[in-house]
Amino acid sequence: MAVTSSPGSTVVRKYHMTEKERPGPVLATPDANVLKACRTLFGAEAVSPAFLLSLKPNAIKTAFRKKAKETHPDLFTAQDPRVQKRQSELFRVVNEAYDIMRSYCERRDRAGVPTRAHARTAPARSPHRAGSATKSFRVAEAGWLYRGVVPEHRHEIGRYLYYRGCIPYHVLLKALVWQMRQRPALGIIAKSWGWLDDRRISSILEFQGMPRLFGQRALHLGLLSSYQARILVAYQRTLQKKLGQYFVDRGYLLRDEMEQLVADLNRHNARFPYAAVTDWRSS
Repeated sequence: MAVTSSPGSTVVRKYHMTEKERPGPVLATPDANVLKACRTLFGAEAVSPAFLLSLKPNAIKTAFRKKAKETHPDLFTAQDPRVQKRQSELFRVVNEAYDIMRSYCERRDRAGVPTRAHARTAPARSPHRAGSATKSFRVAEAGWLYRGVVPEHRHEIGRYLYYRGCIPYHVLLKALVWQMRQRPALGIIAKSWGWLDDRRISSILEFQGMPRLFGQRALHLGLLSSYQARILVAYQRTLQKKLGQYFVDRGYLLRDEMEQLVADLNRHNARFPYAAVTDWRSS
């Protein structure tokens, strides 16, 4: 499938999925409440048509229990009343998200849409399955490919490739997980610089409330300054492998295609105040 290109850009070749990666039948686009509830329980990166199609009730229950443990008001009885009020509201939102997602899965299953685990063995019931689409997504051999307008704000290379329709969302998630596994933990860097010791690192890791990220927890507990957190994150990013390399090394895109897409990305990002992505190997 050819990718629609903006003026001055090239047409990128198709990405062919393996049979193992091939998605199941199409599920109608969920409403805004379902998408919001999914972000609440699983995080913004998890929201995609393929994820919602494969989602199982047990996964929803597990995510809910994890969030409930993090946000339960009983954990914050010794905190400031404003903190207690905020956590009570977060706990209410988590409970509502659980109810919405559970109801969504029930409606999906009643409609006869199988999860991906069963889709490979289920007989095809519609002759137009492979060419079906929602308003913002297209299903073909490549999987769920975004076909809408690139959002009007800055992007890094991985998300830009997704919005250009070059890669399915699950490939972007795999690339991000691969990148995260390459970089050293913030706590290790902070300890080597003398900013944190083992006792403080343990306190950060054992903290049960929100936020979830290490740097944000350290800020919340007053163990790092905002300046230190920014420096740590910036340095950590210099040590990780570059996301663009993932797509080239695994054959999703040719080197020349990646170079052209980065040029397109730089033109897009130039309309917003920030430094350009000068090299796909450094983004």
